[in-house]
Amino acid sequence: MNSIAIVGGGLGGAATAVLLQQAGYSVAVFEQTPRFDPAGAGIHLTPNVMRILAHIGIADALVASGRLPASFTSRDLASNSVRCALSLGERAEERYGAPYLTVGRGVLHRELINALRPGTVRYSKRLVGLDDRGGAVQLRFADGSTAEAPCVIGADGLGSQVREVMHGAERPSFSGQIAYRAVLPASGRVAVDRQCITKWWADDRFVIGYSTDSRTDDYYFVAGAPAEAWTHPQSWVDGDRDEMLDAFADSCEEVLGLLNASQSLTKWPLFERPPLQQWGRGRIALLGDACHPMRPHMAQGAAMAIEDGALLLRCLAAEDEIEEAFWRYAESRKQRTARVQAVSAENSWLKDAEDPSWVFSYDAMRIDPAPGRPRTLTVA
Repeated sequence: MNSIAIVGGGLGGAATAVLLQQAGYSVAVFEQTPRFDPAGAGIHLTPNVMRILAHIGIADALVASGRLPASFTSRDLASNSVRCALSLGERAEERYGAPYLTVGRGVLHRELINALRPGTVRYSKRLVGLDDRGGAVQLRFADGSTAEAPCVIGADGLGSQVREVMHGAERPSFSGQIAYRAVLPASGRVAVDRQCITKWWADDRFVIGYSTDSRTDDYYFVAGAPAEAWTHPQSWVDGDRDEMLDAFADSCEEVLGLLNASQSLTKWPLFERPPLQQWGRGRIALLGDACHPMRPHMAQGAAMAIEDGALLLRCLAAEDEIEEAFWRYAESRKQRTARVQAVSAENSWLKDAEDPSWVFSYDAMRIDPAPGRPRTLTVA
């Protein structure tokens, strides 16, 4: 088996496709959107994922486009007093074996797409059905076309169609939290430390801000607040600055200055699903948000998906049978992703002093995959 279909060309799907191609597999990525369109603003690339991106060969380009923050500093939302600070910069690479980078999400996606062989991504292919025929899987698309592959990886996100085929229709649940997002140009002269990631905390709200580009000094922030429901059909809407300011009225002057400086603001719901126990069935497997979507509070959603791809590759290389490789892959990943999912839901990561090594020092390119399933011996 050396041919694989991936449904979904987001960060996890694209990174997995690159890793598989570099290992000699033939890969086709089926993406429902009509073209690559850089989306999102900032993303944290922590040492555990930077290690994989260095293996892919795009780490240097990302570092050149982003910023290596000096620290992750936690502050009180009302008083601005420091709760704790984690040294990053050169210290991160010394301690965890790879840098901690903040960069534009679209920059990362572009680098991954460009690392694929031309023609790998088939655009405007919205999946509507799968048929595992034992020796191969048939994929059916909304435009009436079909494709066939020895196995399929569902990397199609929170609303995964592959997951729905496997487990039935199930809508993700609203978490009770929304997030306002904005990018402030350096010309705004907001009084923030662009050398650091800063997160301001209250019991039910937070604001996190950081620079994503050392050349422009643009500053990205996310302000999270409770909400009873999300009633919009869209995945995001334009944000109301007065509404946001009302939710953060008791914040310190530094945060109020940051929020007041926003010009173009969006509002997003945070959805979630419980941990999924069955990640695969036959020749079909799930990856990333399709099987373990998580709130963004640890900045590990993309990292976990890319780690998934690295372990999936290693399990495919270790097993002759696809079903056994997919089983080992899921067993290798469930405990780690469930823990990250739980801590992300708590929104407690780095609020107070703690050792992040269990996240940052993890090396998906070297860690031993879970052992294979015990084989039943047949006595003649």
